[in-house]
Amino acid sequence: MVKLWQSCALIGLLPFAIFTKASVAAAPARPTEYLECGSRPEMGTPFKICLVIQASQQSSARAHITEAFLQIKAINQWMSDWIAESELSQISQNAGREPVKIRKELMELLDFSVDVARQSEGAFDPTFNVMWGTYVFKKGEEREATTQEIADRLPLIDWRKIKLDRAKSTAYLEKPGMKIGLGAVGQSYAADEVVKFFKAKGYPGGYVDGSGDTVFWGAKPGGALWTTAVRNPFWKDGAEKSAASEVILRIYGSDFAITTCGDDEKYFIRDGRRIHHIIDPKTGKPANKMRQVTVIAKQGIHADAWDTAAFVLGPEKAIPLLEKNGFRAVLVGVDGKVHMTKGLKKKTGTWGEGFVVEGELN
Repeated sequence: MVKLWQSCALIGLLPFAIFTKASVAAAPARPTEYLECGSRPEMGTPFKICLVIQASQQSSARAHITEAFLQIKAINQWMSDWIAESELSQISQNAGREPVKIRKELMELLDFSVDVARQSEGAFDPTFNVMWGTYVFKKGEEREATTQEIADRLPLIDWRKIKLDRAKSTAYLEKPGMKIGLGAVGQSYAADEVVKFFKAKGYPGGYVDGSGDTVFWGAKPGGALWTTAVRNPFWKDGAEKSAASEVILRIYGSDFAITTCGDDEKYFIRDGRRIHHIIDPKTGKPANKMRQVTVIAKQGIHADAWDTAAFVLGPEKAIPLLEKNGFRAVLVGVDGKVHMTKGLKKKTGTWGEGFVVEGELN
């Protein structure tokens, strides 16, 4: 199961691994080329993998997709804060007591998370897991954190109290009771790693989707650009719904990651207030400057961490930081206004009308 705090992917489960052929309507025909796809729940969320292959590669592609799912499962064993024996959980269990020896991959991921926390001045904070359980979104059991719960936990939320010693390969939380979680970047990290695996195997294109956090490479069968849509967070609130009103704009491209952080998946309304799962680490309450943020980057972990940070910061502070880091983004304010960073240009081509990324992504 995926923790909700500062985690913005959609939640859901698929019952078992499914292999399918996926056709691409807009792509020029190359008879033997198609998408081979597999779906399976991992890390408590649905994952989908699609590879561009020739018909003769089907057997090996299916074997590699299965191997990739096993890689995701293995990553979860050391990253999950739901597994008591994981290296990440051990850091929390030893908070205020002693450093914990960790593997290189976890060190790099924690170092990255601390850097985003520093740049965003704590808008993104991996120590936010101490708030777990104070908000509940299950229908019929909704609750929000009490004033006392927030007061008790806020002193334990502080990314600066994460101490990493690269020379000794250890991580330490300085205060007893602190907890650390990587739910905001875990799925995208796994997707990035799996994409590296498929590129090394020579697959010319495909994508890995972890509950909406998607990393694309290459092109569709036939050479067309990958296509993805930025949804309208107000669509569910509207009295009249149509396919046209559900999408704000479409993004076309190759070799990019895209993630979205929004308040329209896990929320409830109380006394006219929208209580949702994206919590501001400085207040312990739902962030109130945005309805949705979509970030486009070269790697999934960059997009995933920064869509959360930007959601908490709001457009005025977030856009300069996103542009400084070489990302592209579409932000929707609480007033419905759509903000866009530099580097997205509207174009029309054989693949349709939408926005393409200009310049190099970071």
